[in-house]
Amino acid sequence: MKFLKYIILTAAALSYSSCAELDTLAPINSIPTSEAITNLASAAAALNGVYSSMQDDSFDKWLSLPQYFTDEADFTGTFPTRLEFGNLNVFPANGTMATAFTSVYQTINNANNIIALVPGVEDVSFTAEDKADFIAQAKFIRAQQYLHLVTLWQEVPLVLTPTSDVGEVLNIAKSDANAVYTQIIADLTEATTNLLAETGPTGASKQAANALLARVALYQGRWSEALSISESILGADFDLTAVPFLEDQIYSLGFTSTDGNTLNFFYGPADFGGRYSIGPSQTLINSFEPDDARFAATVDVTSASVPFGLKYPSFDAGISGTATDPIFFVRHAEMVLIAAEAAAEMGDFGTASSYLNQVRSRAGLSSIDLDSDNFVDAILQERFLEFAFEGPFRLIDLRRKGQAETILSPIGYDACDAVWPIPQRDVDRNPNLTQNACCNC
Repeated sequence: MKFLKYIILTAAALSYSSCAELDTLAPINSIPTSEAITNLASAAAALNGVYSSMQDDSFDKWLSLPQYFTDEADFTGTFPTRLEFGNLNVFPANGTMATAFTSVYQTINNANNIIALVPGVEDVSFTAEDKADFIAQAKFIRAQQYLHLVTLWQEVPLVLTPTSDVGEVLNIAKSDANAVYTQIIADLTEATTNLLAETGPTGASKQAANALLARVALYQGRWSEALSISESILGADFDLTAVPFLEDQIYSLGFTSTDGNTLNFFYGPADFGGRYSIGPSQTLINSFEPDDARFAATVDVTSASVPFGLKYPSFDAGISGTATDPIFFVRHAEMVLIAAEAAAEMGDFGTASSYLNQVRSRAGLSSIDLDSDNFVDAILQERFLEFAFEGPFRLIDLRRKGQAETILSPIGYDACDAVWPIPQRDVDRNPNLTQNACCNC
């Protein structure tokens, strides 16, 4: 049986405390537990709640904050807490960051409930195979949340059991990045075995779990594994040029018209009724080569009074929260560029060039030959343009390649910006939680 491979908010979904309640009542690791999981139906509702909690605060959590923090996007809104990210001057008391941080842990806690409670459910219609699939979906999502945390905050509390109340048991210290990565790998590895869905694009699947393992291997500099895993996903005959741009989805966060998003509102200009809180930087606009076909699907510089991003283009949905544009978590293009980077790092520039030029060819650009002198810059550039407005790729890429201070220095990035601070409210509530080393702390 396959359950909940896409996000659907229904009356059966479990209720969760609002962000306001979380802000005033509880630290990040004491988010309310799910309702009781006693049979297949309640387990399905709980798993649905794990997916739907990923939609909460999705604009800041997944997209805007790391994009403001690079040369990818400009802060064009009015919220002072987002302006701190636009100015690369984030203080631990930043409330927008705290809400996004808490939202990630809410999803983790919801996943932990599935992992802890599903094994004990007694229901003849809930087979062992289905139980394993539910747990694997929860572990896949938990791994994705921790990958987001560790790449932006580095050392974070590693919470692996559900929490329901406040007490000393919740005073969890930070784990170092290696421990977090070890848990991510363990969760994703189990998911590749027990997930029932082979492919997505919405919801957890074996292919998506392997794709995230390839990403982790790349981020950790395990080049041989990154190449092997990405190539196993692509297969020997994969041709990116045969798949239209943005249609090469492996895993995405889906929305329906009844649980739609307002991303078009935040990216859209006032001409279309948008708030326009995030705009494409001039650096991004200038980085596209003249014939790059991706430009027209990424940025519009002519239809409104300001340039605006096009990855979430349902402007006809207005601001009613009914837009269904997905957030692209993993695409085949990423696997191609992972293979290119991993091969280049191992000195196989022929293979690396072949993969990189699949991306360039689809974009209508001429091929280039990679070598030891140009491959880092060339691959970073393709990743910049290919994944613009899709997540924190640009910030993570520049940090992991040691180029953030050089490339982002014109906008004020320096050694102080290598890691974000832990929200101060959580440090204040948890005597075992120490602040990250940051210049504003």
